[in-house]
Amino acid sequence: MLADVVANLDPLTVGKSEQDRGMPMCTATVEFSARGYRALLGWVQLVREPDASGPFVVDPFDLFEDSTAPFAWYGIQPVLFDAPSRRREGPVQWEAHSFLTIGPWDDDRRLVVPLAGFAWGYTQRSRTEDLRLSPMKLLGAAAWDGHRSYLTEKYPDWIFGGEEHLPGN
Repeated sequence: MLADVVANLDPLTVGKSEQDRGMPMCTATVEFSARGYRALLGWVQLVREPDASGPFVVDPFDLFEDSTAPFAWYGIQPVLFDAPSRRREGPVQWEAHSFLTIGPWDDDRRLVVPLAGFAWGYTQRSRTEDLRLSPMKLLGAAAWDGHRSYLTEKYPDWIFGGEEHLPGN
């Protein structure tokens, strides 16, 4: 997995409006040696805003917000792309937890297990002030575990596993 977060300097080319200039833009790509159905991966992304005291909630791609699956992006070597545009009048501390996940096909097909995760986001004191991109950081198993009860409640037909579900464990 390779992830990059940059300021969006050309919002029109990525389907955003000019008012989104300078907002963060995240792209994460995947190289995975498995083939066929075993190569299916999904991105689960949770966000919190407007500040760090709020709860994380699932951040589905707008076209699929009524989906009963937890993925924002899904497929063979899926690319995560997100360019949030949540400017507010007051201060904002927007944070995303993005997890690359796999559903081990030898088990339940509605099993979601994290392979890797990272946090990213931005802060802004006011609508007129320049925003600051938050440094990206890797997330470990504890971060995923912190979201599992919420995910299980929101998607009761899915199982949100941990390292114990990965092959060899």
